[in-house]
Amino acid sequence: MNDDIDLNSIEFYQDPQGEMVVNPENNKAFTLTVKDREFIIATTILLENDYPDAWKGCREWNKKSKANALYYDFLCVRRFLKCNWAKFDGTLDIDTYGQTHFEWVECTLRGECKYENIICNPKFNSSLTRNDINLLRMIAVDNLTAEQIAIRVARSVNTINNRRKSIQHKTGCNTIAKLVAYWYQHNLI
Repeated sequence: MNDDIDLNSIEFYQDPQGEMVVNPENNKAFTLTVKDREFIIATTILLENDYPDAWKGCREWNKKSKANALYYDFLCVRRFLKCNWAKFDGTLDIDTYGQTHFEWVECTLRGECKYENIICNPKFNSSLTRNDINLLRMIAVDNLTAEQIAIRVARSVNTINNRRKSIQHKTGCNTIAKLVAYWYQHNLI
């Protein structure tokens, strides 16, 4: 179980038993289980903000398990991983910049799955979400570090850095200084 996961430089793949393996480039690979809460939370945040339609589809797919919240979140994250990154192909599925690279996954449900091109091959949400804007405000206006923001919002530093990288991707800003300028140029006050 990983307590603090950085959603960068990761290859995912399905093992012969059908379980998803998370293989961080600079860390030990692990089979995803319901106990990997930090990874599940970080991935949930990524999906809610960057792939909301896919996340909604994953939640609908697993709705029968909704009563058990921890297991439900695990199933939803695992569904997204299985539908997009089931092969070990040697190419990082999430690269060093936090960008996702989806794979064509052979699936027996192709052509009849109501979630085709929703969960698999998902559409990226390039709009800043309310959470993105709140995080950007803490960076640009409050001048907080990732560590300070993590304490304020009760998340890990890696989760904050993962979100910042997503915001940088959405805005085209590759530095903190450019994010600050973006904030004021777009009157996000």
